[in-house]
Amino acid sequence: MHELSIMAYVLESVEERAIQLGAERVLTINLVVGERSCIVDDSLLYYFDMLTPGTLVEGAQLAVRRTPMVFRCPACDAEYNPAEIDFGCPRCRVVGQLVDDGSDLLIESIEIES
Repeated sequence: MHELSIMAYVLESVEERAIQLGAERVLTINLVVGERSCIVDDSLLYYFDMLTPGTLVEGAQLAVRRTPMVFRCPACDAEYNPAEIDFGCPRCRVVGQLVDDGSDLLIESIEIES
């Protein structure tokens, strides 16, 4: 259910920026969402469709790009995405250091029509 408040905030931010840019309408919103953010894509899309009618975003496309958790191995310097419960490096089995926790939520870009 937190996707409703997230989408409301995203749309408010996008509309504010689109107005600043003199947009007639928003064509695409590109979001980056970490795979560990506990955000469900289908729920985002559902609330996107529910909240956009009558706004500058009505009829726009929502593009979601998922980002994984990333570790760097101190032994072999490899970057890797750990399995669900196995945090060891796939090359040498040493547990790496966290580089990106995969909890991102970012409006990467918007495409507008002016």
